[in-house]
Amino acid sequence: MNKIIIVLSFFLVVLIYKFTLSDNSLFNYNNLKDQVKNLKEENIIFSEKIEVLEAEIRNLKTGQVVIEEKARSELGLTKENETFYQILK
Repeated sequence: MNKIIIVLSFFLVVLIYKFTLSDNSLFNYNNLKDQVKNLKEENIIFSEKIEVLEAEIRNLKTGQVVIEEKARSELGLTKENETFYQILK
């Protein structure tokens, strides 16, 4: 009877170790679950940014008005016989 109790106690100790301290522990599982949740949220944010950039690329490929507006606002380009005035405040 004592041998059975010793063997069962040993298995109990091994199981407790596996569930608390090993690589497959419950704590490690919860940490990994939180990381997966955070990565999914980041993926959603990056997907939205990608959609915005793809829409901007489509506009740049198709619309001459958009290209002209970008050239004027970001690069400061002007048309022929056009004078650019900058008002400083």
